[in-house]
Amino acid sequence: MALHALTHPIATTEQRTALTALMAPPETAVSDAPLHEPQAAGGLLLGLLISPPTPKEPKDR
Repeated sequence: MALHALTHPIATTEQRTALTALMAPPETAVSDAPLHEPQAAGGLLLGLLISPPTPKEPKDR
């Protein structure tokens, strides 16, 4: 029969902080790049509203 002993690692706070920094890299800063702002959205919407309706199939007699 095997005998298991519980062991606790002995590490200082600085060592744990250093190990955590190596295992989980810090998040990068958010970019301050300009965001895309479409300028033609109003014109496209107006064009869709004004456009004629699609033609319908003629009815068979």
